[in-house]
Amino acid sequence: MSRVHRLRAADRIFFVTVNLRRSLTPLTAAEYALILESIEESRLRLGFLLCGYVLMPDHWHALFWPHYPLSVSRLVQDIKYVSSRRLNRQRGTKGSLWQHQFWDRFVRHAKEFNDRLTYMHLNPVRRGLVERPEEWRWSSYQNFSLEEAVRAACPVQIDCVLLPESYRG
Repeated sequence: MSRVHRLRAADRIFFVTVNLRRSLTPLTAAEYALILESIEESRLRLGFLLCGYVLMPDHWHALFWPHYPLSVSRLVQDIKYVSSRRLNRQRGTKGSLWQHQFWDRFVRHAKEFNDRLTYMHLNPVRRGLVERPEEWRWSSYQNFSLEEAVRAACPVQIDCVLLPESYRG
């Protein structure tokens, strides 16, 4: 039984990190597409907002906004379950692919939201996977482009949100 005490409130934006089990081989580009399909499936079924994301070889980050009564725990559990089924089918394996725990933090204000988004988008650059964030297809970076054609080509369209008054100031 988990001893982590999670915030049970909803209607907050959460920065989430989910790690691949350490003993597993890193994720591939084809597997990134499966993870994004899983996030989309869960988003359609559960009705949460996706405000940003990045997929990396051994983990992923996202900014989620679940609406009451959906909790961040239920949301992440669903994505992990759906993506594990798809990835196991692709890999010809069985069992858990993601570490049991995940890391989450609710975003307290607009600056923190922007800081987390920037952190995610620069993650592939810091890891040496690309030289510039726009070169990494597996993040929401291009969703913020001023060019409509660039935004339309993104593998997943994020939800553009107006932060509530409680996030400002």
